[in-house]
Amino acid sequence: MLADNGYEDTSVRVKEIDNPPPATYGNWQELVHPLGGTYYHHNTKNALTPMNLRLYLDLHSLEDFIDASRAAANEDRWTLVVLPTIFMGEERFQYYYVVPDHNIIAWLEDLNGELLFGECIQPSEWRHKRLELEAQYWKHYEFFPHQFQMETSQVRRIRRELVCYIGEATTLGQSSAASIFWTFDQMNQIGAHLATIEGLADNGIVEETGVVFCCRISYILRHHQFLNRHNQPEARLIRTHAVREKHRRCKLLVFIGNAAAMVLCMPITIDRIRSTSVDGILNGVEVNSFIDDFSSQAKGQITLAGVSMALDITILAIPGLGTTQTSQTMCSCSLLLGVGCIFAGTMVQHFGQRMRSMDFASYYLRHKTKMFIVITGIPTSFCVLSVAGSILGFLAGVATDFKPSAPLMIASLITLGVVVGSLIVLVLASYGPGPARIRPQ
Repeated sequence: MLADNGYEDTSVRVKEIDNPPPATYGNWQELVHPLGGTYYHHNTKNALTPMNLRLYLDLHSLEDFIDASRAAANEDRWTLVVLPTIFMGEERFQYYYVVPDHNIIAWLEDLNGELLFGECIQPSEWRHKRLELEAQYWKHYEFFPHQFQMETSQVRRIRRELVCYIGEATTLGQSSAASIFWTFDQMNQIGAHLATIEGLADNGIVEETGVVFCCRISYILRHHQFLNRHNQPEARLIRTHAVREKHRRCKLLVFIGNAAAMVLCMPITIDRIRSTSVDGILNGVEVNSFIDDFSSQAKGQITLAGVSMALDITILAIPGLGTTQTSQTMCSCSLLLGVGCIFAGTMVQHFGQRMRSMDFASYYLRHKTKMFIVITGIPTSFCVLSVAGSILGFLAGVATDFKPSAPLMIASLITLGVVVGSLIVLVLASYGPGPARIRPQ
């Protein structure tokens, strides 16, 4: 039960300069987290709670639950963390135990871990699931660092583990380590911060300000190992690359299908989207690279649309070339598509900037992939159709009333052949053999 917010006392007494002692509520002592929040520790029951006891009115029921749970556990060294909640109109107590000797959290009854383990594609045996429980152990001390004794040897152990991942991510861009942090610079900065914390420790003991950061990194590393199925037979060692040709029975039909799909969305974009995740885990380095290429592509499409619009205006302005109905229709449609490409490209660039948010990128790349492909394909389709309309408008004007000389026709056809041939070569090269991630055998 929570009390209503009372009157706030904003007055300061005369010559009030004392440093107040920690607030106490019964046997509960109020502690201040290094980042500013408060939590509460029971001095005799070895219990913690994040509940705001300043407004909590039923300390008796909370302590009764702690006594009953302690009697059932019969483990004095285990730390109990409890949070009173209201469920279906009744007060319930959510809890877990922290087992410092085994670096894990535990419960006194069977637990449905659907929410706890749901982020992994397929949780495996106990050895695998224990990694997430150890990650939650470190997350506990990130939020409740009171009385946690971390030695500099533990900091060095975290640094050695991080160096291993940095080495893999540095030499292999699509490694599993690349999904831990967004950039290599951030990984290196974290290593530097750990070294600083180790250097600032007094008598080999890290203070709470350093404990919070070190426990956060330990949580990230263990959670990453859980997601990548560390210590399991199907886990990959180091993700490798090999150039291999994809077997296709009818290359002509595949080429025609890809050429048709380019009008609506670029198949290359689909391949890039697939490369942003490995085994369902987003690769931060690949996501950043994709966003940079995506923004550059949008700028290029806007520029190309502007050139196409200028070509349309030129065709319409030439006497005899842009006076036919077909030519005017094609160039007018191309002009409108070019304007649409400019507006769509601008909006898509803004969308790409929002993709730099991890939650936003995860939502679209994991759950709204088809919608994301459509969004990225809009400026592409407008640009392709605008350029195609300009070319068809020019050809329609040449093939009807416009009477060019023979040398002009020959030069135009040769130039058109060179352009079309170059585009075909580029498309074929794009779908040739390339880097492909394979499992070590």
